[in-house]
Order: sequence, then structure tokens, then C-alpha cells
Amino acid sequence: MVVTACGSSGPAGYHNPKYPYGAPNVPASLSKCMRANGVSGFPDPREGPNGGGVGFPGGLLVQPDGSIVVMGQPFAGPALRHAEQVCKQYLPPGGPGPTVSAAQQAAALADAACMRRHGLSTFPDPTFNGGHESLNLGPGLDPNSPAFQRAAEACGLSDRQAAG
Repeated sequence: MVVTACGSSGPAGYHNPKYPYGAPNVPASLSKCMRANGVSGFPDPREGPNGGGVGFPGGLLVQPDGSIVVMGQPFAGPALRHAEQVCKQYLPPGGPGPTVSAAQQAAALADAACMRRHGLSTFPDPTFNGGHESLNLGPGLDPNSPAFQRAAEACGLSDRQAAG
């Protein structure tokens, strides 16, 4: 499942005792909460391409095993599970993605092969578990890079979110 967290940094001076890390559903609040609750290295959000909203370029992916990948960086384990419970009000709305058909799986694999043919030799194949698709770009692939954007356009993915 691909979840992207977009929004603002929240109103200036936001204070609500119910939300000690900032406004709910705001990426900066999520980052503060995750780090404060044991997930060291959880990244701060960044501004999107072309002045887009603040979020996690490359997405925030929730894997079927409960681990998450934020901007290519994986997080797992007991600290993550604890932080997810404490920080749930800061997580972007979501849930399991739609079930992926066999034809959609074949198309996703073809898209990945196309990205590799167009200069991204380390672009991974998506994985499928329980009828859901997951794509972990890893730290070496930046969806905002010119090479990634060129490959996505060549593969007809520029109108879709190639990686979240």
C-alpha cells in the first residue's frame, strides 16, 4: 500500500494538550511523535516537487508485515509498533489498498521493467501479498530526480504516481 502524507506544517503556535506533537494528520507532527516514541532516524517531511505540499516524497508505505518505509528508509520492530499506536492520530488516513488483480500485477511488473530499461537499473519489482501491492524504492532512488522523472514519463507513469 502506498500512502503519501501531504499537508502543511500546521498553524503557527498550534497547541492542544490532546495533540502534544502538533496538529493531527500533519507530517511534521508525525515525525516528531515517531522520534519521541522510539523510532530514531524517522525523517522530517520535505516540500514536494514544483512547490507541492509538505510530505514524504517517495511516500510512506505500510508493508503487509506491519513495517513501514518512509522515503526509501525502512522501519520495523517493537519500537515502531509502539510508536504507531501512540502516534496514530498523526498518521495519514489510510488502510489497506485496493486488491490488485492479476492483470494489474502484470502491468505493475511491466512498468518496473520499463523504468529499468529507461535508465533506472536498480528500480525494483513490486511485491504482492494478500492481494495488495507494495513497492520499496530503497535509498538509491529519488522520485524527484530528473532521471526518475524522465523514466516515468517515458513509461507513461508521469500521469500516475510511479512510486507514491
